[in-house]
Amino acid sequence: MYQIRLVRKMKGKEIMDGLKTEYGSLDNLKKLHKENKKNPIFCYHLEEWEHYEDNLDIDVTQRKVIFAKNYPIGKIELELLDLIKSSNPESIRDLARLSNRDIKTVQPKVNSLAEEGFIELKNGTKNNKIPVFPYEYMEIVIGESPVDK
Repeated sequence: MYQIRLVRKMKGKEIMDGLKTEYGSLDNLKKLHKENKKNPIFCYHLEEWEHYEDNLDIDVTQRKVIFAKNYPIGKIELELLDLIKSSNPESIRDLARLSNRDIKTVQPKVNSLAEEGFIELKNGTKNNKIPVFPYEYMEIVIGESPVDK
């Protein structure tokens, strides 16, 4: 099994905006935490809320770790991620054109990357979806890294 770490830099305000979008209010989050004491995510989000509401301008490095035991990331996926990051395609069709691949090949790969959390799909014009790589960089860790020790 290997890890894929997605890293981005953001402000405390962006974390607060995400928490407010997810829970609506601090009271709603407290209620969920009280009802689900064994769910550590509510406790973690409660601590984040209380910390960042007074630290909106603080710089934060956010890491998302994906354990890639069941999700193979291959050459095509890496090329698509690189193109999304470097070329900012306006749609999945544009990404297919940039990669010199058929849309029938690219579409399911992009959907899988979005489902796994590697990219986000933003609404574009008409029914187009815009693939976005919202991270500064990605690391692939095979074996134990110094961070794990």
